[in-house]
Amino acid sequence: MKKKRSHATFIEQLKRTISSLKHMKPSDMHVLTVHANYGNYEIVIGPEERHGEKKCERAVEINGEIHHLFISPHSVSPNPSKQQIHDKLKNTVIMQDLAIHLRDRRGDGRHATGNGNAKRGIKPRGMINMAGQHGAELVHDMEESGELVDITYKIIQQDILHALEKRKDEETLEA
Repeated sequence: MKKKRSHATFIEQLKRTISSLKHMKPSDMHVLTVHANYGNYEIVIGPEERHGEKKCERAVEINGEIHHLFISPHSVSPNPSKQQIHDKLKNTVIMQDLAIHLRDRRGDGRHATGNGNAKRGIKPRGMINMAGQHGAELVHDMEESGELVDITYKIIQQDILHALEKRKDEETLEA
């Protein structure tokens, strides 16, 4: 049975899964290594930063790699859809072995930037373009708009949370 996820910030979802994060002091940093389904990640949770009268926020930085991204005009996913498989990956761009460096300044999980730039933060080591010129344009437009970073960040968040929940469930069963 799948657990329902709330619309809480990414940092709050991490705190629900990892009990030691609940007891972090404002000046503490925390580093996690997660081996998940779609990739391997190092998550750095920074110290609290106060922004005027607003509540304190913690930056989240994710470094690592994701194995594949399948990009088509209608979707970006870590696995090909049934339609993509049926169409023999026609009109699909496959990005392979993507190096990830994303920073979420607020820890809310909505928008990430990469290397100080909203457009970068994902670098594929290989790419198979089954969509021709249209595929190259699609990837370029998604990179320039920052959409590729945002979608990839959401995929990585789900992958991390799923892996941590699975590890927590396994630890509960062993206890």
